[in-house]
Amino acid sequence: MIERNSTNVALDNIFEEVFAMIAEAKHVPFSDKIILDEVELANLIDDLKEAIPKEIKSATQVLEEQKNIVNKAFQDAERIVEQAKSEAERIVGVAQAKADAMIQQEEIVQQAVVVAEEIKTNALRYQEETQTAADEYALRIKQDSLQYADDMLAFVGGHLQSALQDVNDSRENVISAIRDINNPAPPAPVELEEKPEEE
Repeated sequence: MIERNSTNVALDNIFEEVFAMIAEAKHVPFSDKIILDEVELANLIDDLKEAIPKEIKSATQVLEEQKNIVNKAFQDAERIVEQAKSEAERIVGVAQAKADAMIQQEEIVQQAVVVAEEIKTNALRYQEETQTAADEYALRIKQDSLQYADDMLAFVGGHLQSALQDVNDSRENVISAIRDINNPAPPAPVELEEKPEEE
């Protein structure tokens, strides 16, 4: 028998040996038949019996391996698809979260702008009202102060005029007294009282 250490037996070699045996066989005279070596043919048939199952087994193993490779490829493809899907969902989720955050931030900014405008408007109105009230109060205080000063000056002026009149009157009296001393008046004549006649 042919010694083969590999399970992957080359069937072509066995068939070539069979074809060679047939080609080299002797023909039976006056016949199309040939004479073959029974032992050698039996050995080749045994080799075929041994090789064919091994080839079938090897082919089966190859098919199983290919099937495993295909299955693994499908599994890898499914895993890659799932990973891609998960990654896509994650990216979409992150993008959606960022978009929502941006929208929320934009809304917050818009609300902040509105609030800021309201605060600014209220502050300007309060400033204007406060300034107007302060101006009115300052004008009123100024008017009251001037009126008070005018009243006080009028009061003091009146007293000063009265005091000055008293001073002038006192001076006139002093001047008159000095004039009387310097120019005394002549004594008035004495009138004698007439006595009544006696009867």
